[in-house]
Amino acid sequence: MSLNKPVVCIVDAFSTGAELPSEFSKYGYDSIHIQSSADVDSELRSTFRETDFIKHWIYEEVKENDILLEIRRYNPSFVIAGTETGVILADKLAHVLDLPGNDPRTSSLRRNKYDMNEAIREKGLPSVRQARCATVTEALEAAKKMGGWPIVAKPLDSAGTDHVYFCRSENELTAACERILMQVNRMGSLNEYVLVQECLEGQQYFINAVSLEGKHIFTEIWKDTKKSVEGAGMICDQEELLPYEGNVQEQIMNYMKQVLDVLGIRDGASHSELMFTERGPVLIESAARMQGTILHEALIAAIGDSHVTTTVERYVDPDKFMSRMQTPYTLRKYLFCITLSSHVSGVVVENRVEALTSALPSFFAVFHTPQAGEKIERTVDLFTNPGILYLLHQNRDQIIEDYNQIRQWEREQAFFEVDRILSAER
Repeated sequence: MSLNKPVVCIVDAFSTGAELPSEFSKYGYDSIHIQSSADVDSELRSTFRETDFIKHWIYEEVKENDILLEIRRYNPSFVIAGTETGVILADKLAHVLDLPGNDPRTSSLRRNKYDMNEAIREKGLPSVRQARCATVTEALEAAKKMGGWPIVAKPLDSAGTDHVYFCRSENELTAACERILMQVNRMGSLNEYVLVQECLEGQQYFINAVSLEGKHIFTEIWKDTKKSVEGAGMICDQEELLPYEGNVQEQIMNYMKQVLDVLGIRDGASHSELMFTERGPVLIESAARMQGTILHEALIAAIGDSHVTTTVERYVDPDKFMSRMQTPYTLRKYLFCITLSSHVSGVVVENRVEALTSALPSFFAVFHTPQAGEKIERTVDLFTNPGILYLLHQNRDQIIEDYNQIRQWEREQAFFEVDRILSAER
């Protein structure tokens, strides 16, 4: 155990949270890790790098008093949630250790989508109409009261479009509820309820922020375009990083400052999705952690920083962090995040994604594509996409041209040779 270096404690350092130890190490910090549960989704678990930590525990396998004693031996300066599953435990540990964090008494506002939207509705902010339903019958009754289709059905506390359905009839809503209720979601929770919501109309955006004692700095604003999949819901198509300035951006930031306050997000990172409707911005959901499945090197190339670098700066150099209030981010280059889609399931025989796309003028990186011998699934949500491409260029028109070429290759099934028979045998 190092007695000379300061220490940071990260809870569930999966997905983007896996980048935190290396970023903290630039400031001389060692990292210790707490895994909130022994049962972690395999996709999340695959992103974990245990060698980045000087100590690792699985929380539920150790008595609480014992693990607190162990953590105190390392005298951590901060406790941070690496991903969604770590939010509640990070709140609790930060409070017990008297470290910066969000109030554990309001943790449900930051994890439970029903609770968070009820909280902002009660404060008079624009909010989505919704109902928490324990049965199919309750869901159908709620849909009738909302007065029109489509209706959105989803778990209360999952992430990444996990089991999110856009239902256009009673039959579709019934089927969605049957797929959701009493199933374990991607975050490891049992779906005892289904959340039924009106389908908001407008343009979707997401916004990332980092907060220090209730002061919020917005690190990125993205325009989020989705597309529908037959028999499923909406999947990611493209995300465009927007300039900080703009009428829409200003309205979004003004709204989100109030939302973050209502949800009790006073310290650390947050990632929020919203719809810009005729009423203005309306929250879809918010999370008290960094955005997942993002390549932060692409953000650094586009604006000089990322959600990761700014989150770490908030803890290790709060004065520099607060100076960002006067110097919002500036686009150096345009950046698009393109989510690939597969129409088939099987086993990859050959992956040609980088071989084809690396010649595009705006190509920056390819991220998380299945390699030969690995499974590929028909894309129905964030977890089943076969990879992400980052396009970066000074000319936005060039990115659009390259995006169209990518979708053409996709229609031609040029990216992957897939053995569907082999998949069926496994």
